[in-house]
Amino acid sequence: MGEPGVGDAFAGVFSDAVSDPAVRETLSARLQDPYRLALQKALGEPENRVLFFIDVVVGTLLHRMGMTGEPMVDADVAALVEMVLAHFADGADPA
Repeated sequence: MGEPGVGDAFAGVFSDAVSDPAVRETLSARLQDPYRLALQKALGEPENRVLFFIDVVVGTLLHRMGMTGEPMVDADVAALVEMVLAHFADGADPA
């Protein structure tokens, strides 16, 4: 996301996905599902909780890019993942 032009390209595709179910399906199948499946296996969590994890982490990264134009630094990403994983360790259910 931090590479020149990548954030802009993703923002355009993401914007299109809001109103186009076919684009959403493609994004889900090609970008989200591989991570979802890997995280489900690694965390031993059900799909709804892993999707929530993805929403929180990716949403935060995109928010930072949109608000500052800069990607999060590695330390911020590590802190974010630590915060979210702690939520999972507590057994809290977002549903």
